[in-house]
Amino acid sequence: MSDHLETEQEIQQEMEELGIDNHAEGSPDVLMSGAVIRATVVILILLLVAGSLLLLF
Repeated sequence: MSDHLETEQEIQQEMEELGIDNHAEGSPDVLMSGAVIRATVVILILLLVAGSLLLLF
């Protein structure tokens, strides 16, 4: 392992060699949209409440 700091160009070249595309293009992931996150949180809270009620009664 070398001690020299890599330049941005060297890092970009290594990423291209490894086949990693780091360009910020395209649309955001559908699964991370706000509505989906809110719905998931609501479902998880409902499951948590239902589970705690089953334990209590």
